[in-house]
Amino acid sequence: MKITEGTPDIIVDRRPLILVILDRMRREILLVIFFSTFFFLISVEGPQDLSREGYKVLCVFFLCVSLWTTNLIPLSITSLLAIATIPMMGIMNASDVYSFFGNKAVFFILGVFILSAAMIACGLSTRISIWVIDNWGANPSRLLMAIYFLSAFSSCFMSEHAVAAMMFPIVSEIVNTLGLKKEDSVFGKGMFFALAWGCIIGGTATVFGGGRVLLGVEILEKTTHNASIGILEYTKLSFPLVFILFIGGWVVLKLFFSPDITDIEPVHQVLQKKLRSMGAVTIKEKGIAGVMILTLMAWFCFSEDIGIANIALIAIVLLFVLNLINWKMVEEHVNWSIILMYGGAICLGEVMSQSGAALWLAKHAFEGITQSPTVFLLLVAVLSTLLTNCMSNSAVIAILLPPALSMSDSYGISPSMVAMTVILTSNFAFMLPIGTPASAVAYSSRFITIGEMVRTGSLLSFLGMVAFMLLLFFYWPMLGYH
Repeated sequence: MKITEGTPDIIVDRRPLILVILDRMRREILLVIFFSTFFFLISVEGPQDLSREGYKVLCVFFLCVSLWTTNLIPLSITSLLAIATIPMMGIMNASDVYSFFGNKAVFFILGVFILSAAMIACGLSTRISIWVIDNWGANPSRLLMAIYFLSAFSSCFMSEHAVAAMMFPIVSEIVNTLGLKKEDSVFGKGMFFALAWGCIIGGTATVFGGGRVLLGVEILEKTTHNASIGILEYTKLSFPLVFILFIGGWVVLKLFFSPDITDIEPVHQVLQKKLRSMGAVTIKEKGIAGVMILTLMAWFCFSEDIGIANIALIAIVLLFVLNLINWKMVEEHVNWSIILMYGGAICLGEVMSQSGAALWLAKHAFEGITQSPTVFLLLVAVLSTLLTNCMSNSAVIAILLPPALSMSDSYGISPSMVAMTVILTSNFAFMLPIGTPASAVAYSSRFITIGEMVRTGSLLSFLGMVAFMLLLFFYWPMLGYH
């Protein structure tokens, strides 16, 4: 109801008081339920076919799944909770548990984030983005493609989190310059979808698109002790799926978000003005670009001999030695919570594997459902796709991969195939903003509704599953993966 003219509307909540209180205390109530259930479960005897330590790990695992799924506390804090709880409960020695955190995947992710931060902080990434969009965007359709392609290409070599953060202000400035309205602008919706989908699809193509792939590879290596997936091998195994998704994403953009404007000259004027205001390319930008090029070459040529994490750390040291970046620039753009989350997830996966909890969970989850290795992988893929739209894709890998890997011997499947199945399908996070930061950033523009994300994202998720089936039935067997 309105009190007087010029005052904001006052909304009266007519629900019963108890419902209002419960709604406002929903987070606290759920936390009490989860932790109470956890303490109850660890106080009772576990299954006869599972060790006491394995049962305790399983209780910690289900607590983490509940918290990761609901996001009641930050993902990183949940991971730290797992690391602290395992030695406190006597499941494993504290020094062993903490050693799992200091693995190469965590340091590689840190390196990628700092390299991305350097490019963003010095303005190099913004300069490149503006130049590409200004030169490729001759008309609305090409402008849409420029945003889509640039987001995808950048995510092949930078964290998709960083790319989304880099592209969002550029796209926002474009829509503001064109005077597009959140309520009815189809083109505005399309540009933010192009940003999100480009980041997601591009981040699937290489191991550099985010820590998600490295998390999966690290769990694979820790669980099997002999299987691994190299940089070039991963790209080779994923390329057809990425190509199909990229083309399919563009088709969906054209079908659902065909540009409803014709004149984009104001955009070019604004971008050119911004590019001129940045001045000439600085020595710092050239230096950072040089270090990035050398780092990429080293990753592709010497990763097996030197190690990808070591190369990343050397590159960081080089940036500081050459005075190209400072710590203030780094800490502003590095997502420390993601690093903590990955370290904790790897730690939990390793403890689950060593305690036998992963194998026990896998047997009871999958055993008896099918005797077919192919059907088993399809079930894992479907489950991964469903979960990744409800929680962080990194959390999906941490939850699903250890038990799935434990079943690889039973089905006679290469552990690498199991890992690739979970890694690839966990990135089909197109339907809800919670799945990946790129979707969350796009949704924050308010141009996109949840309904639109679900409708269009379900098409891409379905297309991703079709592409995965082509890999599984035809492409991977051609490469000798069974």
